Amino acid sequence: MLKLFTKEIQIRLGIFLFPMIFTTMDLVTGPYPALSYEERTDFQGGRLTGTVVLNGTLPQPKRYNLVLFPDPYYCGRISDGKGWRMSPFMQLRSRDTIPGVLVFLNNIEWGKPLRLQRPVVQAKNCEFAPYITKISHGNTLAFENLDPVPHDIEVFEYSEKGGKFIFREPLVRNPQLQKSDFLTENGQAKHLPGPKVTHRAFSKGPMVFRCSFHEYMEAWGFVLSHPYYSITGTSGEFTITDIPPGKYQLVVWHPLGRLEQYIEITASHTLSLDLEFKPTAPITYAEDKPQPNPFGIDLLGDSQIVPTVELQKWED
Repeated sequence: MLKLFTKEIQIRLGIFLFPMIFTTMDLVTGPYPALSYEERTDFQGGRLTGTVVLNGTLPQPKRYNLVLFPDPYYCGRISDGKGWRMSPFMQLRSRDTIPGVLVFLNNIEWGKPLRLQRPVVQAKNCEFAPYITKISHGNTLAFENLDPVPHDIEVFEYSEKGGKFIFREPLVRNPQLQKSDFLTENGQAKHLPGPKVTHRAFSKGPMVFRCSFHEYMEAWGFVLSHPYYSITGTSGEFTITDIPPGKYQLVVWHPLGRLEQYIEITASHTLSLDLEFKPTAPITYAEDKPQPNPFGIDLLGDSQIVPTVELQKWED
């Protein structure tokens, strides 16, 4: 059963367009990792490896009419060539391996030393990258704009009570960038970063980042207090090393769903797993098929939106 939270605002959140609706079984609930963690070296750890495979069918991505948003020509450099931009999405079929999924151990209280990193989420070609970022609890996360057009960054945290708006800041473009340089025939101008906007993460669990100017721009973060995580590679592979021996809850997380499995790690041994991920989070309003829109690309007259960076395809 879904719970509807319409606190102070409504947001468009997730991989598609939706007001603030969260599922109580996948995204809002946890339990999420404890925030206390002790660094130790007096143990012989084990190793976890594996792959994450899609089990099921992914819904179609949400389409956005570029005419209704700022900068349709520049942002349309990623589009279907007919005036539509699709939400960030994995083009996968059942049994494909899944890249970009977060795999972590839940409620691990001690282990190898933390290597604090300062991740950066970049706005480039009107999309945020990386799509999923691991953030250390209490550490700083930065955002920057590499586009010649203005963006902003809105950050929302999750709790068991629903979504919580944290802040909104403009992402200023680098003044050396000119939009026209990217819209020439070759379109190979160099992206340059504008000033960084930073946020220190004191929450736990998932966060969502979005641009209020361009609704198709969205990314996610996940706050952990320990280093026992991996984000799957291009072939769905992951590795977590130096794990203290013991029994743990293994979590596979993506905005589309959550998989939990209990495992046991032994010293100086490698545990290999093939994990099947089902898209279970009903957080989307997927379109079964493209719907006509009265505000089409013909509003631009004879102009064309040309996908010079990526041609997106709608697969029936």
